[in-house]
Amino acid sequence: MEKEAFGIELQQALSKKQEWYNTECLQELLMQYRLMHSCVKNLYDCFVKKSLITPDPYRLDKKISEITVPETGQFSENEISNIFGSRFSDYETMLDFICTYFRFTTENFSIQNVKKLLDFNKVFEWDDLSMNNSKMNTRALAITINNAKNGAPSVVQSMINDSITKCSQSTKIISKILNELGIFLRELYKGGLRKDLFDHPDFNREKAAESADAELAEIKRLYTKVTGKKTFYNDLVTEIIEEDHGPDKEKRQAAVLEKLAIKNSSKFEEKKKAVPDTKEMIMQAVLALGAIAPTLLQLHTKLLDNFGLLFQKKKGFFNAIIAAIKKAFHISQRERVCQIMVKDSKTGAERMQKIHINDFLAELAQKERIYNGIGAKAVEYQKIVSSTEEAILGFVNKQISEIQSIFVIINSLDAHFKKEVDIEFKPKIKGMQIELSALRNSIINANKKRGEYISFKDETEQMHKLGISHNA
Repeated sequence: MEKEAFGIELQQALSKKQEWYNTECLQELLMQYRLMHSCVKNLYDCFVKKSLITPDPYRLDKKISEITVPETGQFSENEISNIFGSRFSDYETMLDFICTYFRFTTENFSIQNVKKLLDFNKVFEWDDLSMNNSKMNTRALAITINNAKNGAPSVVQSMINDSITKCSQSTKIISKILNELGIFLRELYKGGLRKDLFDHPDFNREKAAESADAELAEIKRLYTKVTGKKTFYNDLVTEIIEEDHGPDKEKRQAAVLEKLAIKNSSKFEEKKKAVPDTKEMIMQAVLALGAIAPTLLQLHTKLLDNFGLLFQKKKGFFNAIIAAIKKAFHISQRERVCQIMVKDSKTGAERMQKIHINDFLAELAQKERIYNGIGAKAVEYQKIVSSTEEAILGFVNKQISEIQSIFVIINSLDAHFKKEVDIEFKPKIKGMQIELSALRNSIINANKKRGEYISFKDETEQMHKLGISHNA
């Protein structure tokens, strides 16, 4: 393969692969980090609530500007609350930084920070959470999880198990993407040197073509002038020279282009040119609903605590006697009901609504199971994706309507708890506005995707009536 022809083909392949990473692969990576952060945050809040770890009082004041890896050294089990608590807090905070402030573009990734992220991925071994694990971080996490599940309500145990499974799955996907990204960034570095140095007016092409040593001398002569303080990777520069002067240079050049090939390139090209798949569009709305599951879990947990406070009576001799009698004679508790003031989102009119608490929480738990199944692309997702577009749209319409009603009720309950809980228990009320804000955003996102689908279908129908095709 001629050197000049190889250079042109190389730059084209790098450009296509870079576009693929920026538009597809790195967005998948970000989605996995967001899923993982949501699960880790759920676990962290659970550990703090059960006083299994000591929260860092300066946690929110820490200024993070770059990726750092929490400590992984050994410590004794009697230090789990403090040392593990601090490390798990740093782990969750770093995930938040990655999801919120780190830009997921190839321009923002470097070989060094890919290595840091791979090391970060090894801080806890999510697929080997054993209380006998040789790595203390993982052993401490396993012990803390076991203590958190001990005597916890089924909804909390379900949340913990689900979070562990998702973290295990996400770390595997993240590691795979990062390892492949690391390989690409090495080729991007080499391709960048070829472009910046070899095309520079001061680069002596004739001299560089004479031998491997002459090319290396030219690279070193111009490197700092052209790249500034960019890291000089000896092994990658050696690869460039071997690709240009080695006895098997044609084979090496072909291997580089093979590395840069997008395995589903035809699919990638089709995606850019083809008419949008309408079923895929409405399934994006379904997946947006699936993303609601972690927020519902958090709200469910807080609702259980707040309902407990709402019906908790002030301690007194008479109340204690009544509770003891009911327990002794196995008298079941009366079904819990509360009346709340609900505002109509369209008209603004307020009305009283009776909430049957057990039924409402059961409905919430059912939504969690469905959305969890969608998010994990499990049985629930497979049933939906195998349905017709009309059926899927009907499902999305029903879910958005129901989750909007749930949002209104929980928002009203948040105000109800703050007003009606006995004054001595008010400090223990769990505020829900952060989760409600997240739920509102998720509903808006699902609604937006549903709207895009409906608009495209309507537009297509109008164009069809006019005899115009999207492919035209």
